[in-house]
Amino acid sequence: MRRLISALIVATLILMTVALLLSCKDSSTGKAKKNVYLDDLDREVTIEKTPERIISVSPACTEILFALGLGDKVVGVTQYCDYPEEAQSKPKIGTFTTPNLEAIVASNPDLVLVTGGVQRELISRMEEMGLTLFAVNAPTFERTVEDIRKIGEITGTSQRAEEIARDMESRAARIESEVRRRRESGDKPPRVFYEIFYENNVWTAGSGSVISNLIALAGGINIADAETNDYYEFSVERLISENPEIYFVGSGSMSNPGDITKRPGWDRVSAVRNGKVYVINEDLVYRTGPRLIEGLEVIFEYMYR
Repeated sequence: MRRLISALIVATLILMTVALLLSCKDSSTGKAKKNVYLDDLDREVTIEKTPERIISVSPACTEILFALGLGDKVVGVTQYCDYPEEAQSKPKIGTFTTPNLEAIVASNPDLVLVTGGVQRELISRMEEMGLTLFAVNAPTFERTVEDIRKIGEITGTSQRAEEIARDMESRAARIESEVRRRRESGDKPPRVFYEIFYENNVWTAGSGSVISNLIALAGGINIADAETNDYYEFSVERLISENPEIYFVGSGSMSNPGDITKRPGWDRVSAVRNGKVYVINEDLVYRTGPRLIEGLEVIFEYMYR
């Protein structure tokens, strides 16, 4: 009986070892498995080795790379990649919407970080060119933190990525705690509107946008959440009718709002009448990178002034 039990134990151990070895092999080729990551466009991306030459076709991705200490591995960025300052000296591969694909290929990158939206068609073309692409298109603060961790893993900088992620999460948790305290004390969530761009009508951020997510995390109600679009046109008549209590407007390379209080008819909006119009650096709320926590903090601070 003892011999039988011993034989069974040995056989079990052998089977476990074989299974472990097989799990490290690709079933079709017998070669060691490569690392496969799911990006924000639900694409499975195979990374064969730690990338040494990286191109960023997104300002948000550029900020992540430099925050992870990977500036020396960045061999190309867009003309809009202006933060941090060191990014401005990197070779330019075109704009955010019209990158120079030939220049990207000529740079011989191991990895190209892209986003979604207007770049979806470009992604298909770059894939056909044999480039390894990873899409970062986070719709929320939480997913942004997840992306930072994932890029850290891909690039061999997991420890630094974890430090950044934990800092962002702890700062967001403090805001969450304060919002909860205010609700428990009877404070009502303020009704908020965010202006992206104005010309005849106003472009704003719908429920599918990271901006709307930040407003919610800060304890506000985005009046534009009625639409699920990321960004869409909102009529002035509707804005006056909805009458938000807080009015945020982005300012930067994409928009210069001027003096909102002087726009005809806007004095009927509660936020304008009560001096609750706040201009925000648009990069802090559009770029889903490490500075997104600063955007959340600014929104929270202004919302409860």
